[in-house]
Amino acid sequence: MTQHNDAAASNETSQGNSLAFSIIVTALVFLLFAGGLYVMSLYTVAPIWFVVGLAMSIVALFVAFEIIPRFFTK
Repeated sequence: MTQHNDAAASNETSQGNSLAFSIIVTALVFLLFAGGLYVMSLYTVAPIWFVVGLAMSIVALFVAFEIIPRFFTK
């Protein structure tokens, strides 16, 4: 019986983060990405805004798919 409990405990996933924390992080990453798209649309004002917006969008995608899974699912 103990062997079965040990196997079940080792196969258990993490409890995860709170719902409020998940909503806040998701909203921040989404706003960074959407803000990047908006800033990219300002390229007619100055071409540098396209590069700034592209950087914002790339950072948002990096955070969403690399940083959050690595550090927040432990």
